Amino acid sequence: MVRVRPFRQSRPDLKEAARMSRQFDHEAHRVAYADNRHPKAATIAAGMELAALLLDSLVCAWPADSLVEVDAKLALADGRGPYGTDQDADYVASLAAKTARRIRIMRAAFHVGELTVPPAPAAPGLADSNLSSWKRLRYDLRDLLPVRGGEPVLPTSPDMWIAFAAKGPKFGRLRERIVSMFATAERLFDLARANEEGKSRELRLAAEGARILAYVSACQALIWPARSKADLEEKRAVARIINDRASRPDPLHQQAIVRHMVDEAIWVHRRLGLHDGALFMTNWIEIV
Repeated sequence: MVRVRPFRQSRPDLKEAARMSRQFDHEAHRVAYADNRHPKAATIAAGMELAALLLDSLVCAWPADSLVEVDAKLALADGRGPYGTDQDADYVASLAAKTARRIRIMRAAFHVGELTVPPAPAAPGLADSNLSSWKRLRYDLRDLLPVRGGEPVLPTSPDMWIAFAAKGPKFGRLRERIVSMFATAERLFDLARANEEGKSRELRLAAEGARILAYVSACQALIWPARSKADLEEKRAVARIINDRASRPDPLHQQAIVRHMVDEAIWVHRRLGLHDGALFMTNWIEIV
């Protein structure tokens, strides 16, 4: 209670997290394809993409408490890939089943609920002027990410990114934290339902905080490359824990983010030169 309730009541700046995620992702591509590439450009780019995915997991996992969080989630989703539903009426889907599943999972991970989103600002008409200052449809990360050319602009030294990509977390400790946080959340939700001592709201906030920590930790464990067979077994154990949550009343977006992050991390692992046999794959229980 002392740790998880204040965590849930905090207000992380999800807009800044979304902006930093896109900046890291953009710079990673510039590092990887620059004319004068660093000798370890692939590792540097992978480190930046891992940092971007960690920020993505926070943005996705945090509940949409206000329009600030909603704007951050929708802006990041729009920048991350196929998300919108603005196809023409005669559009015919011709996607492979695997690709269609990835898009569904991504949409679920960034979903904020239709009832929480107010109408967007009206589009300018023919008689309107000063369009350069006209509001976009919603919060747009392009407003905060200036267009750059030339060589990559690294916010920190290349050596830091190389070390960041090479180090990785202790998978066993992450698994233990995930188990502990899920167990804590279950117990706190039970106490909240019983309304013991009239503190159901505080108990529920604490339970939500523990559950957020569990899902963010699961993302951290599953996106990082395994360095040994022991690491791979720990990752499989985490995947089994998340699969078990498919039958629980956890929010859909939190269950979806882990599946989405695993899909995205495959490209980072391949950038590091890992062959398909070393990539972490799992059979997820379908949730959407």
